[in-house]
Amino acid sequence: MGMENGRLKALFKLLATESGTYQPVLRREISAALKEDPAGVQTVLAEQFPETAPLSVLHTLEEIYWEELTSALMHFSSKINPDLEEGLLIISKFTNPAVSRADITAELDQIAHALRPALLNAIGYTEIARVLGHYFFQTLGFQTLPANADIKDISFAHFLQNRRGSGLCVACLYAVIGARYGLDISLIDLAGRILIHLQDDEQHQSLFIDPLDNGKILLEEDCRNYLDARQLAWNDEFLAPLSSRQVIRRLIANMIFVLNKTHDNRRLSYLRNYLEIVKN
Repeated sequence: MGMENGRLKALFKLLATESGTYQPVLRREISAALKEDPAGVQTVLAEQFPETAPLSVLHTLEEIYWEELTSALMHFSSKINPDLEEGLLIISKFTNPAVSRADITAELDQIAHALRPALLNAIGYTEIARVLGHYFFQTLGFQTLPANADIKDISFAHFLQNRRGSGLCVACLYAVIGARYGLDISLIDLAGRILIHLQDDEQHQSLFIDPLDNGKILLEEDCRNYLDARQLAWNDEFLAPLSSRQVIRRLIANMIFVLNKTHDNRRLSYLRNYLEIVKN
């Protein structure tokens, strides 16, 4: 990295003891290093503090990361049709600043490449849905967690690496892989239940996939029965695709839900700000 390791270690040492005049200067220097090489900064941090870094240093680094994400989310939200993968990366960085777009893209490209022969030979969207479900859940062993016990379970990058995460992460996996093949796949909100929607125009029918049930394929009748059981009326607006902004907003809201349980007000304040940025 551009900044010498020795100088960065000295900055960390000062940051651990300095609490007054020089704090802004130290933050600027470390922020510049983070922009250049976030993974390198983490490496130097581990070398400087082999056991555990002081909380003052860890908190300062986190706050620098999170302030950078504010700018990234503002840029994301300003676009007419923001890219879902970009949003997934930004949210992943909240728990792992070192993750890069290349990390996510490489993993998704590998999955898409492995699926190529089966998808090219699939006839109709029902078979496509079966191929995707079998590969994701049986071959790769992805697991959907029924409840978010840890904020990391909502990180898409963490989900790809560990093969386990929230139902919304699974739904996003279908969406970004489908996009690589030009498939008409979107996410919908069926009265609070996130489903993957595949529109088969040739067969004039909709198929739905439940990310919480190992990719179970549903028909519109199944969805209507679900609503009937909840004493809710069918509304065609249920089929309206969630935009990238709406998906990212839900991921942030899920993070807030998890952290509310632990009363982690420091992280909550940043996430609530992110939520307002994406909403507006």
